[in-house]
Amino acid sequence: MRKKVIVLGANFGGLTAALSLKRDLKEEVDVRVISDKDYFLFNPSLIWLPFGARDAGDVTFKVAPTFEKAGVDFIQSAATEIVPERQIVKLANGSEESYDYLVIATGTRNKPEAVDGLFENTSTITTLGDAENTGRAWQKFVKDPGDVVIAATQGASCFGAAYEFLFNTSYQLKKAGIKRDVKLSYVTSEPFLGHFGIGGLNHGEQLLGMFLKKEKIEAHTNVALESVDAGQMTTTEGKKHNFKFAMVIPPFVGQDFLRKTEGLVNAGAFVDVRPTYQSLKWDNIY
Repeated sequence: MRKKVIVLGANFGGLTAALSLKRDLKEEVDVRVISDKDYFLFNPSLIWLPFGARDAGDVTFKVAPTFEKAGVDFIQSAATEIVPERQIVKLANGSEESYDYLVIATGTRNKPEAVDGLFENTSTITTLGDAENTGRAWQKFVKDPGDVVIAATQGASCFGAAYEFLFNTSYQLKKAGIKRDVKLSYVTSEPFLGHFGIGGLNHGEQLLGMFLKKEKIEAHTNVALESVDAGQMTTTEGKKHNFKFAMVIPPFVGQDFLRKTEGLVNAGAFVDVRPTYQSLKWDNIY
């Protein structure tokens, strides 16, 4: 008898899991993907959107045709609750989907409460909508430039995107002919340049220090943000960083609906798993 596999999420994790399961297990499984979005987003390219080097059409594609071709069912609806005792997932459209096995690949969301005033007064690039909004903020900034701060807060984990955006910003300032008039700063919770949240890379600190010096970028490491007001961010040590444009990488947390299932997630709403990626509490949830 075929096993029914539900995959929550249709981006990197969900798309890969669904296609791989159907390809490898073929007629042994019925695979159904459930996602609140009908498209796949290539997140790494979001750093280019604010500067007009990419648009939404360049970094997304509709997932339904891909799933149909692979023999995978697709439902566009947000999941609202997982009930492991009944082996069902409740959906925002009012329906319920049963499963034999469940794969959770719902990704992350920004944590706006991490720093007071962060999302009201700065831009970010962690979602498609965020990147598009940052593009509008950048166009406004170019017409009336000032100091720029690129930052990664305490608890952040995507430092690579911050560095990429930082050097991209330096290039765009030169391209716009305003680099000499702008103070460009990098403010990061990393204990040293090139730490990346993973302890660093060979020669990373030295190389990044050299690149920042070449680009005349002022670096501030081992910094935690206390608050952000319009045009100014304040560290926990009281230092002020003024800006006309700021892009900040925030911390990420898991999706809120997962918290409804007791014993499924940790304090950050991420699923606690074994080395096999199975849930600590339920063998058939991954």
